[in-house]
Amino acid sequence: MRRIPRLSGDTMLGHVREMRTDPIALLNRLNRECGDIGAVRFLNTWLVVANTPEMVGEVLVDKARSFRKSRFLRAALHPLIGDGLFNSDGDLWRRQRKLMAPIFQPARVAEFAPCMSQYATDGAEQWRDGETVDVARETTRVTMAVAGKTLFDADTLDESDELGDALTVALHWVMDAASSTSLGLQLISAGLLENLILRAPPPAKGPLARVVANLEVPVMWPGAGTRRLKAAIRVLDGRVQRMIDERRADSRPRRDLLTRLLGARDEETKGPMSDRQLRDEIVTLFVAGHETTATALAWAFYLIDRHPDVRAALEREVSAIGTRPLTASDVPRLPLAQKVFKESLRMYPPVRVLERQAVEPVEIGGHQIPRGAFVAVWPWALHHRPELWPDPERFDPERFTPQAEDARPRYAYVPFGAGARVCIGNHFALLEGPIVIAAWVARARLESADDREVLSDPAAATMRPLGGVTMRVMRR
Repeated sequence: MRRIPRLSGDTMLGHVREMRTDPIALLNRLNRECGDIGAVRFLNTWLVVANTPEMVGEVLVDKARSFRKSRFLRAALHPLIGDGLFNSDGDLWRRQRKLMAPIFQPARVAEFAPCMSQYATDGAEQWRDGETVDVARETTRVTMAVAGKTLFDADTLDESDELGDALTVALHWVMDAASSTSLGLQLISAGLLENLILRAPPPAKGPLARVVANLEVPVMWPGAGTRRLKAAIRVLDGRVQRMIDERRADSRPRRDLLTRLLGARDEETKGPMSDRQLRDEIVTLFVAGHETTATALAWAFYLIDRHPDVRAALEREVSAIGTRPLTASDVPRLPLAQKVFKESLRMYPPVRVLERQAVEPVEIGGHQIPRGAFVAVWPWALHHRPELWPDPERFDPERFTPQAEDARPRYAYVPFGAGARVCIGNHFALLEGPIVIAAWVARARLESADDREVLSDPAAATMRPLGGVTMRVMRR
């Protein structure tokens, strides 16, 4: 660990302040100063950053069994998604992943394309020529409606603003909690107690383990932030409960995810999934099913506007298909739309960090990582390394021609993670993104309304555009 380069600029609390106020600047310095592997400090804990495709493969794939999900990220997300698929680990994660996987197989996802096309078209048809819209809000409305309909057969379009506002509050709380001193001290204490369990006499192990489990759930300190979070979660939980109640009252056979969740049986008890676990899985899939795609699409239209040659080529591409509803078989005829979406995911990967904790001593990149150490992959840092992506700040969809993708090292591009825990919805997103781009480009030209440079919101748990993306609609 001592041979791993350490990022400069840490203060008494480490790099906490910079993580919270300007994480992009921190990652740029990490790339310049540390290169292949580096370490940033949070309080008294060093976080090792694996920053080459080979090391990413070691952490997320080849030696994945030597790691578990980081308790920092799990704790911060717990009030929002509990023990849902993104947050769970071990047997629970394997059981839930197996249950949900059939819905997200490519052949099944292809059936969702007409729904994606319909909602994207309906959204664009509502725009008036010359009006100003926040594209980030519009992409959220569309992707939220698609996730609600395809996964749960629920209409959420009319509630998208209320649900979107609630989710914004929750994600800001998550980011604030993940880098807070109070939660950091709480989880450091959990780690110290966990080490003590290894040496404790058998009668003490159970009580100590229960204390550790309690410390891994954030304390909801009184205050305005906690009140806002609880109000936001009530909004989300209320919508989820209506989904469940409506489905239980309607016995018609369906093939969606909600049907599979309601019909699932616990392997040990043979009973149905608990209401709490059901809620956690629905919220996880509802949030993940739209948030990251909406964010990537907002950046895509921002980038398209700043590159008129790309926009003109996109308009020619979609004009060859016309304005009819799109299906999955149309997507191969939209190669530029696919490349634009993938390049947007490279430049602005929605998931900020993939964090793990070593459960045993493990070697990464020739460095010995001790049990309990924290290791992370920061997609933004990896996607902006000039050794992998020449001129990384330049928007260049041609990085994603089939030839370029084949030539690039595996795990140089990880917007969805990698390995067994790769995002279960990656095929879903890679279908929806190009369909929405094509449907909107066919109907309108979206031009910047204020010419400002849009930055990512450092306070959001995903890489949302700060202040939205304000654009003027020019009907085509």
